[in-house]
Amino acid sequence: MPHRCSTWPSLITPLAAAILLAAVVLSSHASYSGELDSERDEDFGVAFVGSVRATGTLAPMPDVLVKAKMGNRQLLMRTNHEGVYKMIVDFGNNVTADQIEISCVKDGYEMVDVSRRKQSSASGRELVVAECLLAPKP
Repeated sequence: MPHRCSTWPSLITPLAAAILLAAVVLSSHASYSGELDSERDEDFGVAFVGSVRATGTLAPMPDVLVKAKMGNRQLLMRTNHEGVYKMIVDFGNNVTADQIEISCVKDGYEMVDVSRRKQSSASGRELVVAECLLAPKP
């Protein structure tokens, strides 16, 4: 019995080629890096974005608990592997970003500072960049 070796091109069927083409086309969607998904799709009142960094090196800190608090209401979020977070805060229709306190917590660290700056928005939405700075506890 002769041994027949199949080659790569003969393994690709028209169906497999169509599936591969569809996967490439579907994966090449527009990138909205740095935007909240809700900026494009939904209406929101207040949103916070930012990062958490370590004092001295300014290295990004992953897995930090970021808290948005107003009175007895709070929303919790963790930073991703790049030390970045995004959160939409819905504490009511008349709540402004100035009424919401942002804090960052990680075991073995203490919060040194939170800087905030508002991004302008013609739509009436409030987008605030809030950056936390943490230092190791002595």
